[in-house]
Amino acid sequence: MPGAFAAALLTAIPVIRAGKKDREQLTGDLSCPCLDVIPQLSDVTVNTQSNQHSASRFSGVGRVAVTDCLMVENIDRLQRPNEKYCYPTDYGLARCEQWDAEVLPFCGMYSGQGVPDPTDLPEECKGKMMSGELPECQDLFKHDPVALPWCSQSWCYVDPKHCNLTASKSYYFPSLDLWYSYDTCGSRNYFEIWNLAQLELCERFSVVEKPYIIMWLSCWTCAFLQQVIDTTRKLEEQQDRLGKWQRAYLGVQLLVLVTETYANIQRVPWHKHDFWSNYNLYVYVFINSSVFVRATMMSQVVWDWYEARLLKFPVLPCQIDGKGWTDEMRAGMLVCIFQFMSSLGIFIVISITHLLPALVLYYWIFLAVAAGLVKSRQWVGELGLDPESRFGRALVMGTNSFMSCMGIQVLVTCMVRTYAGEWSSGYFGPLKNDFLVRRLDVWYACHLGHGVSRKMLMDQDFINLWVR
Repeated sequence: MPGAFAAALLTAIPVIRAGKKDREQLTGDLSCPCLDVIPQLSDVTVNTQSNQHSASRFSGVGRVAVTDCLMVENIDRLQRPNEKYCYPTDYGLARCEQWDAEVLPFCGMYSGQGVPDPTDLPEECKGKMMSGELPECQDLFKHDPVALPWCSQSWCYVDPKHCNLTASKSYYFPSLDLWYSYDTCGSRNYFEIWNLAQLELCERFSVVEKPYIIMWLSCWTCAFLQQVIDTTRKLEEQQDRLGKWQRAYLGVQLLVLVTETYANIQRVPWHKHDFWSNYNLYVYVFINSSVFVRATMMSQVVWDWYEARLLKFPVLPCQIDGKGWTDEMRAGMLVCIFQFMSSLGIFIVISITHLLPALVLYYWIFLAVAAGLVKSRQWVGELGLDPESRFGRALVMGTNSFMSCMGIQVLVTCMVRTYAGEWSSGYFGPLKNDFLVRRLDVWYACHLGHGVSRKMLMDQDFINLWVR
C-alpha cells in the first residue's frame, strides 16, 4: 500500500492526534501543572524501619520528617493481591517523569537477593527517586525489556479542578482522590486506554488477551471434538447430511453466542464516557473474548461440512432454507449467521470501523493468513495424511481456525491500538504491544488462579474456549 494513502487514512481518524511534545514542560503544561505537594500521600508514606508515618501527617507534633517509602499495595489484584512495594516518596510529584519505568511489579525487575521486601532494601536506596541513581542502587531495579508500553511514558499528579487536559483518577490509590495526567506531559495514556485500566479487564469482563499457545490448543481441541460429534451421523439412517444432533448443536451454539454478546454489551459503562471510547473498549473486549473465537470456529466448522458435502440438504427450517439452495449458498448463509449475526450484527460494524482499515494498513498480515488458509489442505497431504479422512479434516479445521482467529484478532486489536494513539510509537508499535500483552501468566491468573472451583466452572470465557 502506498505510504501516502496510509498517511491519508490515519489523518482521517479523528481520535489520533498529533504529538504534543512541543508543549511538554518539565512541570507539565501550563493549563494543567504537576502538583508539588499532595497531603493525602502522607497517609501511605512510612518509615519502613519504624513503621512511622510521615511527619506531615501530624500537625504540630515535633517529629523528624520521614522520607523513606511510599507504600503501594494491592495494585496487581490479579496475580499479587497481597504484595507491598516501596515507591519513591516523590512518586508522581512536581515534574513529568517516567515514574513507572523501573518500579515493581509491572515495569521493573528486581536483581537483588531474595524477595524485594521494602524493609530489606538499603536505606540509601529509599526516599526520593534520585536515590536510585546512586552507584550502589543502580543495579537493584532495572527496566523490564518486555514491559507494557505505559511503563515508559511520562506523567504526574494533577488537580482536576485546575486542569484543562485529560486526567484520570488514580488506580493505585483509589481512596485518596488523586488524579494523574499523561496528557500534561505530552505522553499517551497507554495505562488507561478506552477509559479502563488494562489491569481491570479480567475483573470487569473476565476477559484477558489470550496467548498464542492457548489459542492454538483451543482451536485444535475443538476441531477434534467436532469430528467426535460428526460420528453421531453413523447412528442415523441418512448419513449424507447433518445429523439431528449436529443441527441441535448449531442451535445451542447460536443461543450461547447471542446471550454472551448481550452480556458483554451490558458490562461496558456506556453512560460514563464518550461513545467512541466506550465503543473502542467494547471492540477490544469482543475481539479478545471467546465469543469471537467461538463464532470464527463455527465458521470453520461450516466450511468443513461443506468440504465433506454435508450441506446438500436443508439445515435450517424450510422457511429460511428451502428448495433451490446450493451447497455454496447454504454454507455462505451459515457463515454469515455465525460470524456476523450471532454478535447481534455488531461484528458487521466492527468490520467497517476496524477490520477494513486494518486490512489496508496491515495488508501483509491478511495476505499471509489467506495464503495459509489456501495451503492448509496441501500441507496436510504433504504429511502423508488424507485431508478427507476424519483425522485429516480435524487437522485442516484446527489449522484454519487458528490462522483465521489470530489473523482477524491481531488486525482488529492493532486498529484499536492505532485509534488509541499507539501509532505514534511507529508502524510496528501496535503489533509489538499486542504481542507483549498476550501473557500466559496473566491468562492463568485470570481463569485458573483460584484452582478448580465454582468460579472457574462459571467462567464462560474459559469454558467456551474448550467446549464448543
